Amino acid sequence: MKPEVNIILVPKLISTAHKLRLGHEADGSHDFGECLDLINGILPELQDSGALMALFQNMLAAQERHDWLALADCLEYELPLLLQQSAISQG
Repeated sequence: MKPEVNIILVPKLISTAHKLRLGHEADGSHDFGECLDLINGILPELQDSGALMALFQNMLAAQERHDWLALADCLEYELPLLLQQSAISQG
């Protein structure tokens, strides 16, 4: 994975999670869309895209049921870990 994407993406994921936890759902949802756009750009480079797609399904389901805390947990903990594991397996 490109280092600059990791430098931009992971902080954006964490910032989005914090917005959702603080009850700023509109801003968090907007930023979530931006995060998905960034991830879409690096999908071909990721090793375990199946795990990523499963996590995306969980995140979108959480968003649909307005479970902002579950979405925030995925964005702050699960997704960055998955992205880092993909970067390690490529290196």
